[in-house]
Parts: sequence; C-alpha cells; structure tokens
Amino acid sequence: MRSSLTALTIWALCFSGPACGSARVQGPQSSEKKPAESPESQVLMLTQDRPSYSLPITAVAGNPRDAEVLEVAITKVINPSLIPIAFYVYLSDTEAGKSDTNPHLIGNFSLYPPNEPGKFVLGVTPALRNLLLSDTTPKGHLRLIFEMKRIDEDKAWVPVEVSIAQPAWRAAEK
Repeated sequence: MRSSLTALTIWALCFSGPACGSARVQGPQSSEKKPAESPESQVLMLTQDRPSYSLPITAVAGNPRDAEVLEVAITKVINPSLIPIAFYVYLSDTEAGKSDTNPHLIGNFSLYPPNEPGKFVLGVTPALRNLLLSDTTPKGHLRLIFEMKRIDEDKAWVPVEVSIAQPAWRAAEK
C-alpha cells in the first residue's frame, strides 16, 4: 500500500510540476492575458561567442520615470548540454564602445531548467531611478548591458543561444 501511494505521488508531481510555471516566471504576474511576443520584438541574442550585449536605454519599452521594475523576457533558449547559465543586467552611463569600469547592477537571474525560457522581473532601486532621470547624464549615454555567464566558470563554454525580447520598464503591481 505504501509503495502504491509513493508511486502515485511521484506520478502526480510529474504532471503538476511543469504546469505551475513557478520556475519560469519570477515576480508579480498580471491577471490579464498579454499577447505572445512576436519575432519582431527580439532585440538581442546572446551566445557562447558573444555573451554580452548592450542596447541604448531608448530601446527599452515603457517609461523609466514611473518604473519600479525592469521586465526581461527570455523568449528562446538553445542549450542542448543544459549548461547552467546566469544573466546579469547593468545600467551603464558610458557611451557605446567605451569601457565602463563601474556599471550599475540592476539585478541577475538564472534559468531553471537551463533550457527553458521565462520572464523575469528585476527591481529598480531609487539610486538607479535617479540615474535614469538625472539631467546631468546625457540620455544617449545610458545603456542596458546584458551579460550571460556560466554558473560553473571552470567549465568551458559549449554552444548556447539565448534570445531576449525588448525589455520593458514597469510599475510594480500591487
């Protein structure tokens, strides 16, 4: 009887675990349905050969003035070796092409399982919001930097390809 109950529990977990979606969506969710991301909204791709990419702050959807979070949607993952990867998102106030010795970390996240896309919500601190709204920083200099890292940096890179949709500033849902 006990082994039957254990087998039934394991069987039920196999079907209910993936459906809950908790590993794919981090942060608050809206009760309203949003349209699926279209291929045109893909703004950047990270690979093992190009693990870092930056884009101007003007390419980010939404209004940073009211932003409490930055929403990042990983729309496609090709990771056949299931290498654990993490993503770091920075705000840089340095012109494109110039090195920024001190980018401002917005936040970081990782995929679990490492081949599943997902939507992630990163909090925007008051200090970062002040930088976004500052009159002393030229808006053309502000950039978001996305960096993909191996969690186990002692292991070599294997083929990995990740597509990220247009990030968006959002007010936090209450």
